[in-house]
Amino acid sequence: MGGATGRRASYGRSAAASTVLLAPMVAFLVATLIIPVMLMVVESARDVEVATALPRTLAVLANWKPAEPIPDDAYSALGEDLKVAGSSRGKAATRLNLEMPGALSLVTGSFRALDEADGSDPKSVLVAHDPRWAKPEIWHAIRNAGGPWTDRFLLAAVDLKRDAQGKINLVPGSLYQSIYLRTFTVAIVVTGFCLVLGVPVALYLASLSPGKAVPLLLVLMLPLWTSVLVRAMAWILLLQTSGLVNQTLIFLHLVTEPLRLVFNRTGVLIAMTHVLLPFMILPAYNSMRTVSRDQLRAAGSLGATPLTVFRRVYLPQCRSGIAAGCLLVFASASGYYITPALVGGGADQMLGTYVELAALRYSNQPLAAALGVVFLVIFLALVGAIALILRPRTILQERRVRG
Repeated sequence: MGGATGRRASYGRSAAASTVLLAPMVAFLVATLIIPVMLMVVESARDVEVATALPRTLAVLANWKPAEPIPDDAYSALGEDLKVAGSSRGKAATRLNLEMPGALSLVTGSFRALDEADGSDPKSVLVAHDPRWAKPEIWHAIRNAGGPWTDRFLLAAVDLKRDAQGKINLVPGSLYQSIYLRTFTVAIVVTGFCLVLGVPVALYLASLSPGKAVPLLLVLMLPLWTSVLVRAMAWILLLQTSGLVNQTLIFLHLVTEPLRLVFNRTGVLIAMTHVLLPFMILPAYNSMRTVSRDQLRAAGSLGATPLTVFRRVYLPQCRSGIAAGCLLVFASASGYYITPALVGGGADQMLGTYVELAALRYSNQPLAAALGVVFLVIFLALVGAIALILRPRTILQERRVRG
């Protein structure tokens, strides 16, 4: 009885110690991963700028239909809202500009007109300042942006939008769908290149003694010790028409004129493969060096060919390391920004460039967040597919696959 009580107490102390040790890591993950992702999701659907600046106007427009005349009370409410909106007025005008191009200058100019004509009828001042106030489009835009939540930005992130009837339609000249396809295509191709190039190198390093393998591993890790910007510029110099690569090809009479190897997809794939290759080699090497050579010799002594030994004995035990390498390369490649922006052409920019444009150049943070949310969903789906394909299998699963 006493022994059982002591064991339970010991287990309780062990659980408490484990909890204390894991608490900093859990807190770090919550602070750096879970909270930022939640904020990104909220930002992609949040729509409070117009509701904050124009609450009276939205209340008047709540039951208004575009086919009906514009209520006179809407002009009075708008005049009151613009006077007391303060700094939120500019944010609301920027948000309305997304619904109706030109609304930013319309709202800011109308506020100045109302301020100069203090005491006059708001409707006559607004219509005299700009005839667009007499049309339903701007009022419809105000009501559509009333929030507090919207799917506008998430739909825009996949080239969709709602029409006046609320139906979802494809935007002519789709942009972001092709960008997602380009981003993940480049990531998958780079992962494939790193797999084809990295596994043989890891296999060779695993066959060496640690004293010989470590110096070579340090050489392979050199790309990780230099700036991304420096690596990109180095590849531009190497791959340009007068660069070392083209000059060597011409000197060896392999080509008669310089090849176009930079500022296109070719340069992006070469530069990204060079940078990310260590992320494939290191996990694969770490798993390969733990495989006992006695198993390989035993399989060979039983009549298995070298290819069969590699496929049936060696590779299954290295599967987890290779899968980890593929996931690391794919995760890094899909989020690349600087290298494609410098080495690639205009048709080779990946999603990161467009997130930067939306967030900084166009001040459209909700669209940037929506692009990140859609990217995250696609990324997790592809990572799950890769993990499912490359996951280690048990002996029973192998038998079921062969059966």
